[in-house]
Amino acid sequence: MKFLTISIFSFLVLSTTNIFSQSLNDYRTIASGNWTTTSIWEVYNGVAWIPATTYPGQVAGTNDVTISNGATVTINSAISNTINSVTIGDRTGTPVIETLSITGTSSINTLEFNIAYDGLLRWDANVSLSLTTNASFFIENSNPDGLTLGTDHGIYINPAGCNVQKILYIGTTRYTNCNGGGPNPKPLTFNEANNNGGNLGVAPTSNTPVCSGQTVNLFANPSGTDAGSASYTWTVTSSPVAYTFSSTNENPTDSPTIVGTYIYEVTATSGAISNTNTVSVEIISCNKRIITNRRITYRVNK
Repeated sequence: MKFLTISIFSFLVLSTTNIFSQSLNDYRTIASGNWTTTSIWEVYNGVAWIPATTYPGQVAGTNDVTISNGATVTINSAISNTINSVTIGDRTGTPVIETLSITGTSSINTLEFNIAYDGLLRWDANVSLSLTTNASFFIENSNPDGLTLGTDHGIYINPAGCNVQKILYIGTTRYTNCNGGGPNPKPLTFNEANNNGGNLGVAPTSNTPVCSGQTVNLFANPSGTDAGSASYTWTVTSSPVAYTFSSTNENPTDSPTIVGTYIYEVTATSGAISNTNTVSVEIISCNKRIITNRRITYRVNK
């Protein structure tokens, strides 16, 4: 007698696609230089990033501005046109840190100013930086790369030059200066502002990746002196198919069934102050059909 043995194998291949979220008239740096130097910026035209022909805030319509790609940007002027948000740092981590250096009295017309965990705001002159009344000022003070707050990221504290003249105004309020001195009411010190995480901010996270149909856990991770009274609004701004999600919980859940990348956006609001951020969630297929070493035996009669 002879036996014929057949082994059958089946393989499953999973693939994922990364989607980077950007919007029309977003700006990002490609080199270091002064804020008003057009050549250091790229702008998103709705299809692709292209060399900018104006600097952020030079004309109306600037959306989100990110100091990225290891750039150091100096500012010493008033940026008068409205900017949707400004973020120092691109959240790609060390060893590259992005910096905004205040070298002269400056103002930025934005309601949302963020220092990402790999961003640094530093005063290199005894001058002020002013933001719009009711602006949210957010410092992502936790750091996965082990950077030192106040030295490597956040607001830079220079012990040799720390004084009351290095000031951040929010509207007409002295929100923080380096040593917290000056007339009453006393502002926060740079160190206190760093540790508080600013006045209001969110740094959302999730349990990504998640199997399709399973629970996505979303966490707003609020911080700042106004975080205790904040309310929340969650939506999905990008998805592989038309998809609607909304929640007013701080830490909601969702269960998408279609594989792909979902961008969840959360806005925290406290009074007239608000801060918005996003988190990317990968929904993957976890249905596996694997047949391993299945033995089929045929008897061959001779």
